[in-house]
Amino acid sequence: MPVMAIYRRDDVSAELYEKFRASAPLDAAPLGSLAHSNGRVGQGFVTVDVWEDAAAMETYINDVLIPATAALGIRFERPEIIEVQTFIATPGAEKFTIPFA
Repeated sequence: MPVMAIYRRDDVSAELYEKFRASAPLDAAPLGSLAHSNGRVGQGFVTVDVWEDAAAMETYINDVLIPATAALGIRFERPEIIEVQTFIATPGAEKFTIPFA
């Protein structure tokens, strides 16, 4: 069953987040990844990832996210996990595959 992983961090600056993204790039979607979005909230951020299943998400967390956060001295915080009831990739989504400026 697909799952959403919701990360909320008030203690990670935009600069530190960009360093993290450089060490855990999303150029090639990780196996099992369906969608990734991120937005700034004040000095922090919220990220929502959608995965084919919890096993694919856990593999990415263990193999990529935990080592990347440790390398930057960031404490890894587990995301809130929600089972996906509906996932629809609308036709307009294709034009939004690059970060918004």
